[in-house]
Order: sequence, then C-alpha cells, then structure tokens
Amino acid sequence: MNLCDNALKYTSRGSITLSLKKVGTQIELAISDTGKGIPDEDLPHIFDRFYRVDKSHSSATGGSGLGLAICHWIVSAHGGKMEVTSELGKGTTVQVSLPEKSGQKI
Repeated sequence: MNLCDNALKYTSRGSITLSLKKVGTQIELAISDTGKGIPDEDLPHIFDRFYRVDKSHSSATGGSGLGLAICHWIVSAHGGKMEVTSELGKGTTVQVSLPEKSGQKI
C-alpha cells in the first residue's frame, strides 16, 4: 500500500502501472510511475529511516520518512529484495521480489 501511495503522491499527471509475475521461484511485483523521479544522489538513502528526498514537502505530503524503510524491512524479513530505479522528470520503478512459498499457486 505504501508503494502505491508514494506513486500516487509523486505523479501529478501521467500513469502508474502495477505488474505481478512469477519468475522461476520468485514472485515479482513492479510499480512504475511517470512522476517526478528521485535524484541519483538520494537513491542510496531512500531505505534509511526518516530519510526524505524532498524535505520541503514533508508537511504537504505527510509521512515521516519511514514508509520505504518499513517496506524494505518487511520484504527482507520474508527473504525478498526490493530495488528502485528512477530518472528525474521521467519516473520511478520499485521492484519487489519475494520467494514463492512451497505449495503456493499463482
């Protein structure tokens, strides 16, 4: 939910795309938007607790900078990984990969 909320907050126009697929023994979720993007210098820090890319929007958009840190922790706790790619002015893609549980059907 947090990943979708972020895509909505930072995409004033354009599109948001969600995809879900099985790749081998992994379940992959990707959320892509055509929003404002994240500067290269901020990408290494976005999973840090309380880190906000745009400090000036903290009161306007709400939040405390914990959302991505919590999402990253949850994904890691389930044996998965989370990656973010972004380009300023073109958008962001968050990819979550989780191991398939034995007996789980998709």
